[in-house]
Amino acid sequence: MQKLHSICWVAGIEYRKWLTMKHFLILLFSIIFLGECVFFNMRRVAQMTGLQMGYLEPMGLVMSFEFYIMVIPLVVIVELSGFPDKSAGNLFVVMRSGRIAWLLGEVLFGVLVGITCLVVFFAASFAWVFGVARCFGQWSPFMSETYLQFPEVYGQEAMLFLEPGTLAHGTPASVTLVCICLLMLYVTVMVQALCLFQLLGKQKAGLFFNIGVTVFGAVAAAFLGGAKWLFPMAHAIFGVHFDKFFSRPIFPLQYSIAYFVALNVILLAANMRLAKRCMVADGVW
Repeated sequence: MQKLHSICWVAGIEYRKWLTMKHFLILLFSIIFLGECVFFNMRRVAQMTGLQMGYLEPMGLVMSFEFYIMVIPLVVIVELSGFPDKSAGNLFVVMRSGRIAWLLGEVLFGVLVGITCLVVFFAASFAWVFGVARCFGQWSPFMSETYLQFPEVYGQEAMLFLEPGTLAHGTPASVTLVCICLLMLYVTVMVQALCLFQLLGKQKAGLFFNIGVTVFGAVAAAFLGGAKWLFPMAHAIFGVHFDKFFSRPIFPLQYSIAYFVALNVILLAANMRLAKRCMVADGVW
């Protein structure tokens, strides 16, 4: 219980330090980008067709499409630049909590930042589509009927709609929940990778590595065949697990979850080993 308290204490300290205007401005610009590319266009098409959408569907689309979803981990990576804090001022925190508790607290802090970004994006999507959306237990007329009633609009704005293969695998709530779980598993991998490179004294290399893996992974998920499953990004995208037009699974979801769990366990073991050996003084590890 004492170790759990120390982990939460470290995460709380780092989270309070993170709550600055700079980080909120990064989130604001990200919201504007997603809003202009996705939420505004979905609202425009909904007004054009007169079909209402569900509140969960804009973020469901973002988390199910290769080039939309990569915005979220990229924002988290930028928000965590300099993570974990290895300055001499953090020496007291490490000494009081212990190295392993400190490491786990830093990882928890990184995950909390990811959750914060996700909550802010959801809130922004709700605000953006307010007035043309409502709560649906099933997929809304916007998602399920535009193809039938307005085929030309659907053809021109295909990137604003979830694919039929995705729609066939659950309700908006269940699909969104699975998308969130997969994305947070991916974010945890990115957080641990940042820790690993920072403990090795290669902070900038860690940033470039994570950004490269995210961007190239999204490209691979869109254009490569079976090779895309070598990258964690493909495993984080709900939509690519199923055929575009049919409900036939291409890659089992449970395999992706196992992939992320294994990757996180390996990274955690490596980080714990490095954390036990590193020196914390005058900003040097």
